[in-house]
Amino acid sequence: MYDLLVTGGRLLDGTGAPARAADVAVHDGRVAAIGDLAGSPAGSTVDAAGRFVAPGFIDIHTHSDLTLLVEGRASSSVAQGITTQVVGNCGVSAAPTRDYEPYYGPLDPAMTRGLDCDWTGFDGYFARLEDQGIGTNVAALVGHGNVRVAAMGWDDREATPAELARMRQLTARAMEDGAVGLSSGLAYAPGPYAPLDELVALGQVIAPFGGIYTSHIRNQTKGIAEAVAEVTAVAEGAGVAGHVSHMQPGSPMLGATAGLLADLDALRARGVDVSCDAIPYTIGSTTLKSLLPPWALDGGDEALLRRLRDPEQRRAIQADTLAHGAESGGSRKRNLAKEGAWDRIWLGSAGEANAYLTGLSFAEIGRTRGQDPHDAVLDILVEEEARPWMLAEDVSEEDFLNIARHDAGGVISDGFSLIPEGVLAEGKHHPRSYGAFPYFLRRFIRDQGALTWEQAVHKLTGHAAARFRLDGRGVLREGAWADLVVFDPETVGETADFDDPYRYPRGIDHVYVNGVAAVSGGQLTDRRPGQVLRRC
Repeated sequence: MYDLLVTGGRLLDGTGAPARAADVAVHDGRVAAIGDLAGSPAGSTVDAAGRFVAPGFIDIHTHSDLTLLVEGRASSSVAQGITTQVVGNCGVSAAPTRDYEPYYGPLDPAMTRGLDCDWTGFDGYFARLEDQGIGTNVAALVGHGNVRVAAMGWDDREATPAELARMRQLTARAMEDGAVGLSSGLAYAPGPYAPLDELVALGQVIAPFGGIYTSHIRNQTKGIAEAVAEVTAVAEGAGVAGHVSHMQPGSPMLGATAGLLADLDALRARGVDVSCDAIPYTIGSTTLKSLLPPWALDGGDEALLRRLRDPEQRRAIQADTLAHGAESGGSRKRNLAKEGAWDRIWLGSAGEANAYLTGLSFAEIGRTRGQDPHDAVLDILVEEEARPWMLAEDVSEEDFLNIARHDAGGVISDGFSLIPEGVLAEGKHHPRSYGAFPYFLRRFIRDQGALTWEQAVHKLTGHAAARFRLDGRGVLREGAWADLVVFDPETVGETADFDDPYRYPRGIDHVYVNGVAAVSGGQLTDRRPGQVLRRC
């Protein structure tokens, strides 16, 4: 007898093959049979008539590393059909830690306020996840930012030979513990301080493990082609696969993905293993301090705050942004500050003193506070001890679709696993954590027909699993893990928006993780059937 039988649906198997009528049987956490199985005995049966039955969605770019320790059920991820997520992106991972202090990089430390860090390496972190239970499967990249801070702190300089040896040792330990690769965040301190040869040296460590190198690149505006080429240089120099995270250019390079993808095609044609991904929204989210030049963050937050309190240093920071924007480093969103587009930058989170300003643009905040918006940014950073997050609109749907349609392109959320209560529901963070994949399916597939349903599901499943070598995931076939999502193509979509970002999507009827119901009849079950997926 089967444990579960899903009948009457149209199967999208994750390969991109045409949808077909087929039933799916599950036993002991695996897909046991696919075909005409009507009438077969089963412990439970789901009627999927009028629905698509697909592999569970795989989000290859999340920042749930620490939020999963605050709330392991991963509710906002599971509710949108995500059964597996890759954490540790943009150079920021849960491990290694420096003296039991997490490295947050561009992330908001207030989101995990009160979290007790009792681990130094991935062995301890993975044990915490497994002991408490997790709602999704989790694979982890080791962050270059973590490795650099643990080995040498926040200094804006090249590593000594001893420090580089320590970084290599920490990276090797992470891979031995089961990390699936290395990520870098070259727009976020201390990432910008690392030269190419440092990244190649660490890439060489992950090569024997079959790891992948992913990167939030150094520049996403005028220098984006050179920044993408740096990823290729690391991949070739280290002999690993390379992946450009959210390869979406900002002003003045909107539309540049056509040329960037042509360059990737040429590289792939000569055997270079390189790929990319994109976020389906034109509004992104990151730390407010990424509006500053990287040199201002040399030495960490305490050094930054001293500079912001020094009138001369403060003027130099503003002058750098106004003269260079993103071309002197930091987030591509610095170009919005250079252009004075303060109506397209919003405060996403703040402490008690400035909580009333969350959700307002800096144009509105400037008027509310009676000051220049640029000054408001710097003052709020000081008042909130460099912790606030922001939202900003600076990319195009054209570039997203160019990547989503490309053979080497993936679709990501860039979000967190959250729950709409407690510390994880404070502020106004990006709605992608609750709705990225339903938004993608609603806006670009059902409404626009930009891809077929088969192509879209392939991007979220089989393509993602193959790129990150997640064996047994992403494709519905006999013997594969029973990660399943049953959704209604006529109603699937997001309900979360920028005014109310913490709302679950619609149209996701059932989600199974390793054969266990995580969503049943459109309702979360609060089960924790996920596994830590270690690189073998």
